[in-house]
Amino acid sequence: MSSTTPTSISGTANKASQARDAVQGVRSVLDSISGADPLSPLMETSSPLGEDFLPNQSGSLHAIALNAHESISQPFHVSLTIVTTAGQLSPDLLLYNPFCVTIKRSPSADRHFNGVVQRMTPVGKTERGRWTYQLEIVPRLWFLSQSEDCRIFQNQSVDQILTTLLSEHGIQPFEFKIYGDKPVREYTTQFNETTLGFMHRLLQEEGWFYFFEHSKSEHKLIITDRNESFLPVSRPLHRVVPKGNNVDIIDQWGGGSATAHGQVTLTDYDPSRPAVPIHAQEVTLSTTAGAATRKVARWPALTKDQKTADRRARSHIEHAEASSSLCRGHGYDPEFMPGRRFQIESDPLTGNEMTEYALQSVSHLASDNTWAGQSSGAHYDCSFSCFLQATPWREPANNARPAMTGIFSGVVIGPKGQQIHADSLGRIKVRIIFDHRKETSSGFATWVRVIQPWAGDSWGWQHLPRVGTEVAVAFMNGDPDEPVVIGGLYNQSMQPVFAVPSEQTKSGFRSRSVHGSSSEFSELSIDDNKGQEKIYLRSQRDLQTYVLNDRKTDIDGYSTTNIEKDVSLTTKKGSMTVTSETGAVTIQAETEITLKVGASTLRLTQDGITLNSDKITGTAGNTITFLGSTIHLNG
Repeated sequence: MSSTTPTSISGTANKASQARDAVQGVRSVLDSISGADPLSPLMETSSPLGEDFLPNQSGSLHAIALNAHESISQPFHVSLTIVTTAGQLSPDLLLYNPFCVTIKRSPSADRHFNGVVQRMTPVGKTERGRWTYQLEIVPRLWFLSQSEDCRIFQNQSVDQILTTLLSEHGIQPFEFKIYGDKPVREYTTQFNETTLGFMHRLLQEEGWFYFFEHSKSEHKLIITDRNESFLPVSRPLHRVVPKGNNVDIIDQWGGGSATAHGQVTLTDYDPSRPAVPIHAQEVTLSTTAGAATRKVARWPALTKDQKTADRRARSHIEHAEASSSLCRGHGYDPEFMPGRRFQIESDPLTGNEMTEYALQSVSHLASDNTWAGQSSGAHYDCSFSCFLQATPWREPANNARPAMTGIFSGVVIGPKGQQIHADSLGRIKVRIIFDHRKETSSGFATWVRVIQPWAGDSWGWQHLPRVGTEVAVAFMNGDPDEPVVIGGLYNQSMQPVFAVPSEQTKSGFRSRSVHGSSSEFSELSIDDNKGQEKIYLRSQRDLQTYVLNDRKTDIDGYSTTNIEKDVSLTTKKGSMTVTSETGAVTIQAETEITLKVGASTLRLTQDGITLNSDKITGTAGNTITFLGSTIHLNG
């Protein structure tokens, strides 16, 4: 590369202004004489280096070739070749800076391509020794493709989410023209997606699309859901003729027709209404051959809202109808751009005297050699695709939600001071760790279902993970908007309940009293240590068992029961039997033992034995013996 020192452009500002005024004066004279200025450039530029002006003027930039492509719901791309009389240019002068190239095809309507320089590549020198560069110009929106994130939006509609994204990335100006509903989404996840890809996905799910409106100073992003947002070109009426290059001429024109599916059915499951599945179905209005036999049945609908499912099914059908009937043409109107509409006079496709079309995509080609003072060599043409203005446009739903494979870590959160936070369905609030923006309060999490070993109508298993604990999170159908807790995880801050390796033979569970200390818990554990096997049951406070029929306990060894307070044993029906088949039965008390049947009692105390009854009968098969220092008989 040449080491030529770049020519300073800062000192040319006043000269540039004077030259511009002079050129405009010359043009006015020429226009008044011949209606055209042979030196008037087809393309003019506006950049941080100033305005394009008099050919060969020192310090100026001139556009010599343009190749641009625009499409609904896609960032436009302009490949522009420029030649400079300012010597070599530092990339810092143009890269990531605004740039506008204007095609002056019609005296009454300039077509601006306003964007930001994304790439600048030196091409070399012209035969006149001027430096030539290739510029790639894109909308500011394009730079969202270089941003990737993991985050969660809660209780927001798509326009609210997009407003946040666009504002955070400095995308201005933008405008929403939404005619339909804007439902609030409980939970929306961006996961390892570019911000542009995430935005495209949300737009496709809603049936929305976007295009740009250009001026010399800005490009405005328009987000809409209806064709009514399309504006007409300044000269809407066009003719289909085989030759000519006037602005209103279309010299190539043809209709397209393709097969498409004729029915879409979307279904899903809503746990809040398990008996009423989400079901949406739409049938095409198209008469394309065989459409009725081609059906799409898709699960899941990715929504728990019936109206949203209906709208998505309709969007699927409308996309099939619009995309299968695109028309294509070639013309010379630089105002052709996505989001604009035009009319065909005596349309050979429809046979109508006047047919209105909306532009879906446009490719522009332009070249201009007037920078060198040549009076010829400028050329412009465009190729385009379009559809009937009356046909609703929808984008294909080809930006699928990312498949959430594997297991993710989350932390249970809840209101301050609350250790258990759940709703009536046993759902808890979880902050999934990959969302690095969220705070730890329950207002920054959604309700998440918890998998249980089994679940029925008021029966099954119930375990609610507590605030502050780590949980394992998976996603139903791999959907990032449907997390589900599948278990808990220990970590360095929360160690296993049974120490490892010293208690590694134990299994079971240990609870913790709410707001209690580590010594306040209930436990059921099993120790499988060979020779010391044991099942351990502990209740922090009360233990209650309820047996509706029989209870049987077999013990091959000893049975020992220690009770700190009173014992009460009651049989409501039937009898009680205590049997020692081979040994004795000993009942021991420190102060008193009383046996009582009705009014009769046998009382044993440290002072003696007292027997009271209305009738006492003593019978012995052999001998009755009474021993005492004194015996009283009263009868």
